[in-house]
Amino acid sequence: MSADARSGGGLLGRIAARHPAAVIAVSVAAALGANLVLWLAGVALGGSFQFTEADGSLHTTTAPQGVITMTVLPMTAGLALATLLAAAGKRRAVLRSAQVVGAGAALATTAQTFTARFDTPSTIALTGMHLVIAALVLLALEALARREKPVAADPLTATPAVRP
Repeated sequence: MSADARSGGGLLGRIAARHPAAVIAVSVAAALGANLVLWLAGVALGGSFQFTEADGSLHTTTAPQGVITMTVLPMTAGLALATLLAAAGKRRAVLRSAQVVGAGAALATTAQTFTARFDTPSTIALTGMHLVIAALVLLALEALARREKPVAADPLTATPAVRP
């Protein structure tokens, strides 16, 4: 079985087999790109990305800077922490748990977009952004959980062996 098949195939699977840090970078970049497209779509559909404060005043978000910050920082930190914890212990168990926590956090914070009283296009775009992050966290951690670690070379074939 090829390393691509064992590591989940696809781009993230191929990257994870060699460079776990690259999985984080590719996943965060993909999420950021998708979230900026969703933000642009929200703006094009009339979204203001403003919400009403408790005192009734309008609060203007700092989009797209807020989109960039709220995509890159938590996702990078979470994926990096999961990767570091996985390296120190039971890799697959840690990464599977991180999938639940990471995707769950992204989905749970979606509720804030509804309670903040954004306009409809902004609410839809922001909800989509949370879904994008949840999906890419799952994919990145899946690629890392399935990646193969190289072990000593196989003396019969002179090729590096792999282990789960």
